[in-house]
Amino acid sequence: MKLQIFRELPEAAMTIRQIVFVEEQGFVDEYDENDPIATHLVMFDGCGAPIATCRVFAKANTKDYFLGRLAVMKAHRGQGIGAHMIRAAEDYVRSVGGRAILLHSQSVAEGFYAACGYVSTGQRDEEQGCPHVWMEKIL
Repeated sequence: MKLQIFRELPEAAMTIRQIVFVEEQGFVDEYDENDPIATHLVMFDGCGAPIATCRVFAKANTKDYFLGRLAVMKAHRGQGIGAHMIRAAEDYVRSVGGRAILLHSQSVAEGFYAACGYVSTGQRDEEQGCPHVWMEKIL
């Protein structure tokens, strides 16, 4: 597997997000104003096919970053790739002087992020009808 970092939203990340968030999960507003300012990480398998993605971007006037749009293609789930993507994003944020990572997790994924060291802030809400929770990790 090979990880690549992109300064703009690459086609590979768009493809993964379209399949996972739009087609599988039914989200409508998948792309937003943060995509152009985010750094996008994409994992490719040994044959060069994109299998996972996430994005990070700075919170204005702080050393905090947001992590989001973490998606792993269905055939590659349960293999630790999501956790690998989280570690890669954390490494990137550290390398640019980031202090903490904030994320808006789907409630069903809260346990996954907790296992990666993220703690709920207690703030819960909905995004496109899906329950979410805010979480953070100090790096």
